[in-house]
Amino acid sequence: MKKVIFVLLVGSATLSSCENVRLKEQAATIANRDYTFCGYCGGWFVWVDSTMYRATVPASFEKENNKVWIRFEPDERPGYKDARWIKIKSIRAR
Repeated sequence: MKKVIFVLLVGSATLSSCENVRLKEQAATIANRDYTFCGYCGGWFVWVDSTMYRATVPASFEKENNKVWIRFEPDERPGYKDARWIKIKSIRAR
């Protein structure tokens, strides 16, 4: 009986700690190139709703005013979070 209770406790703790977070796909617009750092290494401005982010965009989507669907998460690296950099996890045309 003690083994069963132990297995149930460990199993429930493991399942509750495993968060299956699915990023929501959102409509976005890749607006224009970000020339902040240098001519072509600054990434792109990406608008999601009314918020502007910065991101590195795959080459096939590097067009101004490109309407896309994206899944993204904040870039937590030092210096990037404050500048609203995001990591694009998936992207497709709208």
